Amino acid sequence: MTKVQQAILDFETQWWLRLGDKDTAIREVFGLDSGRYYELLDLLLDETEAMMQAPATISRYRRLRDLRQRRSSGGIS
Repeated sequence: MTKVQQAILDFETQWWLRLGDKDTAIREVFGLDSGRYYELLDLLLDETEAMMQAPATISRYRRLRDLRQRRSSGGIS
């Protein structure tokens, strides 16, 4: 796992402890717009090591990703 991937994983397990909204925190911590951040997070969801380190966080985001994919393919109204 890269340092950036580890930082994203760490951030996702505790971002709500920061003051302000998540998009602002993403810009402050990573210097990225939220779109690019979520692209990197999406790639991280398929990493076995990420699942081992933060199973609840990775499982939650996998469920959300799967739900979005089903909705966009017309599987769920």
